[in-house]
Amino acid sequence: MNKKKNFTETCAEKIIQYRYLSILFCLILLVTSFRGVDGIAFSPDTEQFFPENYPIAENHLQIEDTFYSSDSVIIALGVDEGTVFEPRILNLIEEITNKAWSTPHSIRVDSLSNFSFVRAEGDDLIVEPFIEESLQWDQEKINERSALIEKEEQAYGTILSKDKQTTFINISIDAPKDDVEKEYAESMEHIFAFMDPLKEDYPEADIRYAGIVYVEYLSPLIIKAEMPILIPTLLFVILLSLFILLRNVAAVIGSLMVIVFSVIASVGILGHFNTTVSQPFLMVVIVVATLAVADCVHLFNVYFQSKLEKSTKDSIIKSLRLNLEPLLLTSLTTSIGFLCLNLAPIPALRVVANGIVIGVVAAFIFSIFFLAPLMSFFNIKASSQIENQTKLSRRVGQFSLKNRKKIIWLVPLFSIFFMSFIPLNETKDNPMEFYSDRFTSVTEDTKWLAKRLGGTFLVTYEYVSEDLISDPEYLRQLDDLTSWLEKQDEVLSVNSLSKIIKNLNRTLNGDDQSWYVIPEDSELIAQYLFFYEMSLPFGLDLASSINQERTSTKITVSLKEIDSKAFIKFYDKVENYANLSIVSGNLSEGGGTRSVMSFMGMILAEQLLYALIIGFVVITLTIALFYRSLSTGLITAIPNVLPIGVAFGIWGIFSSNVSMLVSLGIGCTLGIVVDFSVHFLSKYLHARRDLGLTAEESILYAFETVGFPLTIMTVSLCLGFAVLLLASFMPLRGFAGITMVSFVAALIIDLLLFPAILIAWDGKKKYN
Repeated sequence: MNKKKNFTETCAEKIIQYRYLSILFCLILLVTSFRGVDGIAFSPDTEQFFPENYPIAENHLQIEDTFYSSDSVIIALGVDEGTVFEPRILNLIEEITNKAWSTPHSIRVDSLSNFSFVRAEGDDLIVEPFIEESLQWDQEKINERSALIEKEEQAYGTILSKDKQTTFINISIDAPKDDVEKEYAESMEHIFAFMDPLKEDYPEADIRYAGIVYVEYLSPLIIKAEMPILIPTLLFVILLSLFILLRNVAAVIGSLMVIVFSVIASVGILGHFNTTVSQPFLMVVIVVATLAVADCVHLFNVYFQSKLEKSTKDSIIKSLRLNLEPLLLTSLTTSIGFLCLNLAPIPALRVVANGIVIGVVAAFIFSIFFLAPLMSFFNIKASSQIENQTKLSRRVGQFSLKNRKKIIWLVPLFSIFFMSFIPLNETKDNPMEFYSDRFTSVTEDTKWLAKRLGGTFLVTYEYVSEDLISDPEYLRQLDDLTSWLEKQDEVLSVNSLSKIIKNLNRTLNGDDQSWYVIPEDSELIAQYLFFYEMSLPFGLDLASSINQERTSTKITVSLKEIDSKAFIKFYDKVENYANLSIVSGNLSEGGGTRSVMSFMGMILAEQLLYALIIGFVVITLTIALFYRSLSTGLITAIPNVLPIGVAFGIWGIFSSNVSMLVSLGIGCTLGIVVDFSVHFLSKYLHARRDLGLTAEESILYAFETVGFPLTIMTVSLCLGFAVLLLASFMPLRGFAGITMVSFVAALIIDLLLFPAILIAWDGKKKYN
């Protein structure tokens, strides 16, 4: 161990000896990193969150490729009295529909205005818009059309509510997605341009917006609005806490430089690889900033303690000598923890994990090779509070030692109590509820629409025929599936080709309800479809529900507003039905953005559990190899794992909603809480092996040297992550909440339980 000591001391002396070169190296790294910042591109595309190589996600993308894109803007119209079947409202619907066709990147517009109304004149099939030139109609004709819509099952749940008080215009968008932000902005700004005057002209209509395109359009706007608030707030609370605790302006300025440099390096290096980021990328800034502060605090604390007796140069060398090893180890273990998150199948979250790893390494480099040499140029005086802080830390250590026999079973007992609530947690993700109403009313509007229509949860299936879709047996199977789906409690409505065929058959047979069945003749069915498609208005063909080869159709199921758990049950129920009842053809896995999101939390939780286990094992072995002792690595397992379990249990009590980023928070916590135990362990072992102190004396030494920095680290982490509670992106709030609880639990366990474990493990050992 003396060899290692001499090596670290030599490194510390060389860093100060070659301080100019060290600072120059850091500045070159900073400039090189900064040049890559422009390579970062922001994309609001929800597909960044889709799990890779999972059937639910792959099938969604397959359905998107086969049929029209499901990305859309929904313009919803509601009335509080009467129905939408009133001349002015019908005229408004018609105006919006006509103007919507000119929306950039739009490929289809569906509304009550152009809904296909089918009737027969002799042997001819007539397809005309359901509503046309409404202001020229009298109320009797309007009432007539209102009555006719009741037999058009395809309309309910898609463009009209059951009570006829709400309708919406669905604008399908198929943008190239080369630049989603720009393309969706073009679409939405065009819509706002013609809608704003209409909203003024028709005050009686309650007009709302919804849809994935609308949400993804808002994302960059919200980010741009929040960044000037969140980032300065983050820096302010961290620096204020540092000043209050350290009472030294120079230390605060030095820490600020390391924070800014580390964040620039993280963002810039990713930019050199032309990385695309999304809303959760804000976590990179938060995590990197707070961990950079932790590195700085450890350097300053030992420096201040040593400065009371030694010169500036000697104090810096001592701080480097005592902190080089633990900071290197914590940077390594933290990086391992976050690198393991690359096992998560979510591309956007892997970017976050890798960005944090880069930032952690950068924080180590800038604190050791920039901040420490920079300090040597200035005679930074020790804080007047350093002695009081050391005494306070010692008292906490004495309390821990005095009560260690009680603590060693009380803390685990309380931990087990909280962990017993872990089963209360459930995975839930709804992209329509990702944003608060701080900058937008999208969540409120979506809830409004869901309440009026019963739900906005759409699931799509592709039903593939063994031959052609005109095969009667295939259509009967499709009709049986449609009927079965409509009987399920979770379902509001179902749109399928079988309904169109049955409606055509009834219409061409005198509207006799007995003819509302699938015809036996495939040629007749093909003829029905041919004449029907020929009669449809331009842009409203069946390409959105029939593939080009005419070998498959799309089924769209509208569900009630159910949570992820309920949807997964429904999903499994449909799969079981398909396996048992469908003989002709093949039913795909369900698709749709909400469908994928419902599975994402569960998938991520499972993958992160594997990542946690792997990360835990690798970190434990790394610590063991670093100290050349397996038992040393193993004793860190308890303070590293317990905080995560406790935090997850507390989350189950007070929230229980485990969203995508809550799962990520649980996963990334391991990489951070390890720092607590490693710093405490390193100071304890230094006292035992190098200073020759007893186990009890070494515990007190560890408290004196690292107790207060760990407290500052916890405060800084919690304040930094608390900034995320101000974010409009709701999953970030969950991430902040779970991690803050983890940090507080880690501090308590490391300052109370870990000393008792160390005494039990090492108390009787003797060192030369």
